[in-house]
Amino acid sequence: MKRKNHWVLFAILLLALINLSPSETSTLTRSEDYDEAEPVAPQNQETEQDLGTISVAVQLPEDEFLRLQQINEKVMDEYRVQVELTNLPPEDNEASIRQKLALGDSPDILLLNNAWIRRFASAGYLLPTESYYSGSLSGEVLSASLNQSEWNGYIWAVPMDADPYVLIYNPESLKKLGTELPASKNAWQDLIAAFKKQQSSPYIFALDYRDPYAFMSLLWQLTGQAKPAEATSLFKPTEDVKAAVEQLDELRPNIADFLGAEGEEGIWNKLYNGEAVFALVKWSDAASHPHANIRVVYPDRESQAGAMWIGGRSYAVSARSDNTEAAGVWTSAMTSQLQQRTWYDETGYLPVLKTMYYQAARNGLPSWIPASLVNGKGTPLPAGAGIPSSMEKYAQLSSAFLNGELGVKPYLERLNEM
Repeated sequence: MKRKNHWVLFAILLLALINLSPSETSTLTRSEDYDEAEPVAPQNQETEQDLGTISVAVQLPEDEFLRLQQINEKVMDEYRVQVELTNLPPEDNEASIRQKLALGDSPDILLLNNAWIRRFASAGYLLPTESYYSGSLSGEVLSASLNQSEWNGYIWAVPMDADPYVLIYNPESLKKLGTELPASKNAWQDLIAAFKKQQSSPYIFALDYRDPYAFMSLLWQLTGQAKPAEATSLFKPTEDVKAAVEQLDELRPNIADFLGAEGEEGIWNKLYNGEAVFALVKWSDAASHPHANIRVVYPDRESQAGAMWIGGRSYAVSARSDNTEAAGVWTSAMTSQLQQRTWYDETGYLPVLKTMYYQAARNGLPSWIPASLVNGKGTPLPAGAGIPSSMEKYAQLSSAFLNGELGVKPYLERLNEM
């Protein structure tokens, strides 16, 4: 009997110990008696954080600036970065912008003309892209655009768009001349000879007299220069260039100025009705003046045709930026395929990503684009550090020549002095 009582007492004590021992379940529940808080699950450490504020300076026409603001609003919302977007006045040239940077007035990001980038990089105003851009540029971007951002073994800007110079022509005008579209130096000579004999078209060429890239492209066409010289000798007139300048001097009454007395729209109308045979303009200008009577052509670099200048703009991060992380995120977002597609649709500027040219139906891109532009074959156009200032001098000389203020001999002599 006594032994039985011992077993009962032992069972009671064992049950008491079990009830007093903490269990795994009890630690995960809330005790109503003692109001104990249940353990909280660890929070996600990858919560998004604001990247802060950056300043961006661009130089765009008002309508393009408004479109850029709309794209920027979407990027700010998606990537949690605040952007102070400023549009520089149109009179600010490369030299005045560099002066502002030298005085310490530096935004985090600048949208620069591609021809300016090497000058800014060599002066120490920019950061190489590898310090803030995580994506790939080489092999992904048109070499004609990327080449102008390379200096000293580094890439100094992320291309945003491309704007090559193109030839606009009226096929009916060529029929009247009895010629085809020239694709070599000799073919241009034949066309000019045919033009001098006819009386139907008063103008053989139309361009902006103040645009040095247009005039340089014209000389490249007439000389069949498919591989432009190095930047150091870009303006030195060869024998072919001298002959072309003499020929243009004879044709001066037959070269229309887009900003002349007849006005820009007047010259476009002459192209439409066949009173002007060719025009040399940026693609963005041609895209804004579509017409059933005109065609657009960009020379195939694999043929005997001369080269044409390829313009464009790129985003560059200032060496004085104190928020390169946000600058890199914003630059990547603004140059993504989606935004380049949007920018092309709204402004007509061509994208720089090669994949957009390879995709089905060419992403709705113009049919005149030759494969050589995308593949980057041929010698890239030069864009040395001294190009901006040299181009300003070249613009003054060429404008004076086209306006008849400077003869052939003094024009060529001053080119030699550059």
